[in-house]
Amino acid sequence: MQSKYPLSFKESVNAPSSLSKTSDTELWDSFRMGNESAFITIYSTYFDTLYLYGKRFVRQEQFLKDIIQDLFISLRRNRGTLGQTNAIKFYLFKSLKRKIVKEEKRRINQTEVLPDDFEFDVYFSPEQLLISRQITEETAARINAALRKLSPRKKEVIYYFFFEDLSYCQIREIMKLDNIKSVRNLVYKALDFLRNVL
Repeated sequence: MQSKYPLSFKESVNAPSSLSKTSDTELWDSFRMGNESAFITIYSTYFDTLYLYGKRFVRQEQFLKDIIQDLFISLRRNRGTLGQTNAIKFYLFKSLKRKIVKEEKRRINQTEVLPDDFEFDVYFSPEQLLISRQITEETAARINAALRKLSPRKKEVIYYFFFEDLSYCQIREIMKLDNIKSVRNLVYKALDFLRNVL
């Protein structure tokens, strides 16, 4: 996967944009209609977020960066045919996960679904701990140890629900669960497990 952006695009990524305070719906629609500044705003706003999200599935740094880069190239190329969204981060998470699964399938010739034992890391970062000063270092260590004991699917649902603030409906779509009740059950089971461990 050797995809490169043109030099002119790289140089323009850091250009200031008046679109940064636009609603997701307006920004996305502007991008779909061909506004290059809207594309640059989306790229610069979400690249790092997508990278951190993708690292929870993919360990190879360059492979992950190539996948994200290819995702943005594909979005840019097909912008005229993309659907609407009022939640860009959710749309990109869903697209990236689908692309990771597809690339992993191509690489290891497996099914369209990530195996149940596929790792998904979730933990409190130092920044999150600084924000929540009520959490002592010892408590944080206990929480992180408990999170590590969760199954990959429970880690994933906890990450989407508590760390990324996605709705049950959005989580159902990303995780390809049957219905919202399945998401709720998975969240409750994960929380119940954490409660028992803690």
